[in-house]
Amino acid sequence: MNKNSTIPNTKVSIPPIWMNRRVMCQIMCTIGARPAETGGILLGPIGSSVITAFHFDQSASCSGVTYSPDHLTLRRMMQEAWLPAGVDMKGFVHSHPGSFDRLSEGDMIYIRRLLEKNPDMTSFAAPIVIPGAFRLRPIIVLSSQPALQHPTTLRLI
Repeated sequence: MNKNSTIPNTKVSIPPIWMNRRVMCQIMCTIGARPAETGGILLGPIGSSVITAFHFDQSASCSGVTYSPDHLTLRRMMQEAWLPAGVDMKGFVHSHPGSFDRLSEGDMIYIRRLLEKNPDMTSFAAPIVIPGAFRLRPIIVLSSQPALQHPTTLRLI
């Protein structure tokens, strides 16, 4: 079993990803409609795990095999717009080529760093979009198990 794999029969409860239907539509109409390796930030009310907003990261550095968020622009927007409006980061969503619907080792390293910098986050939503299949695979990383990715369920509200 590699470092990114899930642990079967673990006693940890894996929460679902709760997402507004409009957000799901925005994700699929941007990331799902473009070639692989684009993405964006998932947002929601401070103190809640519900995802109520999505920002497509159009200034990210993307290739056919990598998505690197424009962290400078996203950090500025977080400080100037989102936090003052009572909204914070719940995770990131991005696409992968082919049918690769798991987080890569690079994705996991980035998520672990974000969890370390945001100790108030107990979970990190990290769904993967497969554009060719117009499909979203819900994945969550728990702060208590930052080296593991957990497939989960998506609950649309």
